[in-house]
Amino acid sequence: MKNNTITIGEQIVELRQTHKIQQGELAKAIDMHQSVLNRIEKGLRSARGEEIRDIAIYFDISADTLLSIPRNTSKATLEMSSEEVALLQKFRELDDRGRDAVISTIKREYHYVI
Repeated sequence: MKNNTITIGEQIVELRQTHKIQQGELAKAIDMHQSVLNRIEKGLRSARGEEIRDIAIYFDISADTLLSIPRNTSKATLEMSSEEVALLQKFRELDDRGRDAVISTIKREYHYVI
């Protein structure tokens, strides 16, 4: 299987270019030495957790996006029957009291913890 995943360094470079931000500007904004950011972008150094967090916050994206982690898009999580869709729509139309009643019934009748 071919690996089409972009590295975190490539992702940072792409984000910087898209936002027209110089490497030094980003490094200063996240309180990182430019040479460290340069090594991360070139793949010569791994990014640490707090660095990933800071970069993700700076660009207003999730750390998963920065790390190129795909969202769970399995068929089972995406498909709902028309009946499920209709029930969800009706639930969303309920006021707070109605939603509380439905949740209470599900908990009581099915011993389901929400």
